[in-house]
Amino acid sequence: MTETEATAKSGRTAVQADLADLAAAVLVLARRLHAAEQRAEGLVPLGGVEVLVMQHVDRHPGVSPSALAVAIGLKPSNASAAIRALEEKGLVERRKAEDDARCVELWATARAAENLASLRAHWRDLLAPHVDDLDSAASAAEFLERIDEALTGPPS
Repeated sequence: MTETEATAKSGRTAVQADLADLAAAVLVLARRLHAAEQRAEGLVPLGGVEVLVMQHVDRHPGVSPSALAVAIGLKPSNASAAIRALEEKGLVERRKAEDDARCVELWATARAAENLASLRAHWRDLLAPHVDDLDSAASAAEFLERIDEALTGPPS
């Protein structure tokens, strides 16, 4: 292996380690935020899959259950179970599609909007004392959203 090839391989290895470290940090932070949510008063408690479903429905109103399952990588039966649980909590409702009454669409409810607003306030209050560079936080959020969109594909 030439010196140039070795340097390129070393650079790729460092990037791969950095990306793995980023993924690990995101997972750890997500788990800490989720644990704090479970202790917070006034929030509707959600499981991990319910959070994924709720986020997708909120970002893609009117999504079909099958498109949702594909977008977030769930088996249809697991997506259906999460949707039913969210319906029981009053956070998601099924509606017949306007253009085809045979099709079902998923929509977030007013209660879901209130819960999301409370959740975002909770996250803000939890993180604010530890973040002194809001521009970097905004850049990081935008970066992570781009990665999420690249991994899940175009909105459905």
